[in-house]
Amino acid sequence: MNAPPIDVFALAEKRLAWAGQRQSVLAQNIANANTPGYAARDVKPFKDVLAASAQREAGGSTLAATQPAARPDRANAAVSLDGNAVVLDEQLERIAETDAAHQLAMSLYKKYSSMFKTALGRN
Repeated sequence: MNAPPIDVFALAEKRLAWAGQRQSVLAQNIANANTPGYAARDVKPFKDVLAASAQREAGGSTLAATQPAARPDRANAAVSLDGNAVVLDEQLERIAETDAAHQLAMSLYKKYSSMFKTALGRN
């Protein structure tokens, strides 16, 4: 049984778009760390975005956003007296995770691009 081919460039592009959107949402969280009543937000995990994308491409009838939409961060349980639910340590950890995901996707994209250039004799 053969697995369907994986478009590495499309996968890397989706991962980069997700990482960019997540960094933007996390930056908003940090910018609002002192805003009373502000609740930290996050995007859907990449695996969920990828699964929804695969379902759409397979002809599923699921309605989905084209960008990973920001949603309230349900994992964040700490709330200050003024109602702010941003924990800077958690946000900085997520930024580091997202940066690592971005670097991995860029590295993969560059490696495959280099491989194709070599195969075409353009290296």
